[in-house]
Amino acid sequence: MDLSRKVTAELKAALLSEGVNFDLDLFKQITQPFYDNQFVYGKTSAHVTPTHKFPQVLQLGDGVITALLRRENSSWNLKIKDEQVQLYRNKDFVRTIGLPERPAYFDRTLKDGTRSESIIAVAGEDTPGFFFYPECYYFVEGKPCGFCSIKSTRKTVGKDMVSEFTEENIVESTQLFQRTQWRDIPLISITMGTCKTDDETREKVINPIKWMYEALNPKIPIHILAHPPNDFGLIEEFKDAGVTSIAFNLEVYNQTGFQNICPGKADLYGYQRWEESLIRARDIFGDYNAFCGLVWGLESPESTIEGHKYFLDKGIGLASNVFHADPRSVLRNLEQPSTEQILQISREQANLYKQYPDARTIFSVSMRSTLDWEIHRGDLE
Repeated sequence: MDLSRKVTAELKAALLSEGVNFDLDLFKQITQPFYDNQFVYGKTSAHVTPTHKFPQVLQLGDGVITALLRRENSSWNLKIKDEQVQLYRNKDFVRTIGLPERPAYFDRTLKDGTRSESIIAVAGEDTPGFFFYPECYYFVEGKPCGFCSIKSTRKTVGKDMVSEFTEENIVESTQLFQRTQWRDIPLISITMGTCKTDDETREKVINPIKWMYEALNPKIPIHILAHPPNDFGLIEEFKDAGVTSIAFNLEVYNQTGFQNICPGKADLYGYQRWEESLIRARDIFGDYNAFCGLVWGLESPESTIEGHKYFLDKGIGLASNVFHADPRSVLRNLEQPSTEQILQISREQANLYKQYPDARTIFSVSMRSTLDWEIHRGDLE
């Protein structure tokens, strides 16, 4: 085991659990451009706006990044000295950390006047993608998932992100990030909201993916985080459009918890139907190319671990996220999981990856609100 990587992964677990305290205007002291938060689908910290130059992620070292959750009661805090960001635990210096480089394909204007950073939604630190149909009809029904803040985010701090896509701006932006010299792009990440009908999914999501795929040269993998369709035939349509892996996130494995936390998914789609959609996706995309996401902290660690084992045993990959209490969400007052709970699940997941060696992570790099990649690399064994 690489002890340095272990310490860094444990630090990430602590920061995802406890957050970091810092002055809202702290990052205005940084003169070098960095990748600031796009507020694509959620606002994780109270009072933060785009004017505060809030970083999308923090670089902890050893290839590890973490989400930046501002929490005023945290013992972790940040200071800036000589344009370097320094992490402290109370008054004790911990380490110097980095800020993400601003993508080279940002700050461009497309032919229709759209700013590139308003349409290309970067996942993590450097994976380009899009958020198609950034709406969810469960809000209209009064049954949103309790942890979700997309509705308020897209009406406020995320209002400048593109919501309606044309073939022209999809093609142009795809060519832009693929032809701009910056970093290798092993994968494109697509996220979609929750359409009420399959026809909406075809129009708002599958068609734009087709435009993107046709524009890709060379062709590269496309991953999508989606809501399962009513007609399972659409899963095949996702694949035909160019998608190479797909995730249907159940969020909560325990059925009672699922009902309480995701009432729209439970009442208007159904737990059993969700499982069936994952099995069908596995059959279409192949073992461990269909993923099910669970949110750590919304149920007991033991239930999450049981869910991990259940899905891996069926050839379905894991796509974890650590719960963060978004200020405008239903669960804004729910306590985030403790560092020890996060590490408990991480250690069990590491054991499961040994039992299921064909299982993989969606992304080949560290992502901001999950430890999947670090666990799969062996950092927390």
